[in-house]
Amino acid sequence: MEQIILSLLRTNGYLSVDSEQLNLQLLSHPEYPSLKSITDTFDYFEIDNIAATVPKEALSEMPKSFLALVNSDNGDAIVLVEKKRGMIHMSLADETKEKLTEEAFVTRWTGTIIAVEEIESIAGTQSFKAALPYFVIAIVAAVNVMFEFSLAYLIYTALTLVGLYISVLIIREDLGIKSKAVAKVCGAISKNSDCGDVITTKGNLLFGFISLSDATFVFFAALFLILSSIGFNQDVLFALSLAGIPVVLYAIYRQGIVLKKWCALCLLIAGILFLQTGLLASTYTYEWLFDLEYIAKAAGIFGLIYIAWNYCKGYWESHEKLGNTERDFLKFKRNPELFKTLLQEQTVINPGVIPAPLRVIFGNPKGAIQLQGVTNPLCGFCTAAFESYDKLLSTYGNDIRLEFIFNVPENAENKSTKIVSRLVDLYQQDPKKAYIALKEWFANRDIEAWHENFGFSENPMVTQVLDAHREWANINGVNYTPASILNNNFFPKTYEIKDLPLFIQDMILETQQETQENAS
Repeated sequence: MEQIILSLLRTNGYLSVDSEQLNLQLLSHPEYPSLKSITDTFDYFEIDNIAATVPKEALSEMPKSFLALVNSDNGDAIVLVEKKRGMIHMSLADETKEKLTEEAFVTRWTGTIIAVEEIESIAGTQSFKAALPYFVIAIVAAVNVMFEFSLAYLIYTALTLVGLYISVLIIREDLGIKSKAVAKVCGAISKNSDCGDVITTKGNLLFGFISLSDATFVFFAALFLILSSIGFNQDVLFALSLAGIPVVLYAIYRQGIVLKKWCALCLLIAGILFLQTGLLASTYTYEWLFDLEYIAKAAGIFGLIYIAWNYCKGYWESHEKLGNTERDFLKFKRNPELFKTLLQEQTVINPGVIPAPLRVIFGNPKGAIQLQGVTNPLCGFCTAAFESYDKLLSTYGNDIRLEFIFNVPENAENKSTKIVSRLVDLYQQDPKKAYIALKEWFANRDIEAWHENFGFSENPMVTQVLDAHREWANINGVNYTPASILNNNFFPKTYEIKDLPLFIQDMILETQQETQENAS
């Protein structure tokens, strides 16, 4: 399902969304693979979306691409719908596709959709990073062929690049990283198993220590580096191709006789090796020229690639394991019952210490979520906390009552006290201007520049506000900053305030339902 969600985002211009982060947020959701897990994931990435049940007659008014809930043999399923030339192109979670008329689609559609706002496609950093390695390799290969052009060299280099790409796909399968393209290719060859079944089978070792997947990658990576660094020596490369034939035959024997399963990627690699051997054989003059220097350099390149790959593969495997661990931990952390239990461990002793006129409140004073932040302008960690508060306020402003409690020294000449005094002074004049000043402070934290823009306080009433705030901190034992209080409960230490968006929507709905029940 992750692939069709990513396809929806790419189609609608969200090119900068990182696929790994998308999978992490989606798969760790406690209600995955529900519609709510999808909408919550979109909310996490701040993607405007809507989930609704609409009349089936409104299909023509739906966007060009959206997620839909349809009836299937195994119950309701989420699919990606793309409207093209009066037809419905439907992509299923198992990466198969169907092409239907609008009438046929409507009979299977439940009427439920998830749609995202389309934005202008702007290539992001993630897209650039993903394409950069392929771009560099293509440039290097093109330069090599230009400076030493021959038809045999051109074709041999092209086959090497194709072999290198397929070997990367094989490595990904070996590490358990599934690919949409690979699934299609492998499914066309073998209906009963995928390439991963063959690639990860025990016993696929050459000389007892190197797997066939590793050998394939090392061979083509080294071959590309040899062509790029020391050039095209037909004698040595022909010898390498001949040496690789027994390995290819062994791999085919294992698949056809021992395992009785076929790997499409492995067969493609075998085909490329045979094509390279045939190409070199057809253009070979059969006059062996023993170039010891070239052979020594080529052997050195193979050795370096093998050592580097062993190191990189270990790092890659660790990265995948850590990714799985992070997903499992986040799934555990996102358990709403766990969060509620930890939230109720420590309650504010006396929430009513600060009189209403002396409070500093933003957002909706009657919001379903009451959030308090104890802060100090000169507190280093308070910047990250404020950024989280600000993000929550901008996203859920109608449902949040955000109150700041300032814990600053009594000394009026203290730098933090001067800043807070002016903030309180501004708040009593105009809360909107006070919030602008607060954002400006945490954005730049330049004392002189801030005072130059917003001035100093000369309001004696400010002292009453700060005294009340300090009294609240003393009574409730808060002698540190930042501290966050959610609905009169101290935010759990196991969590950070930036984790609140994982639960806030459910909390808002629960509070609203309780309010309605009490009113009735």
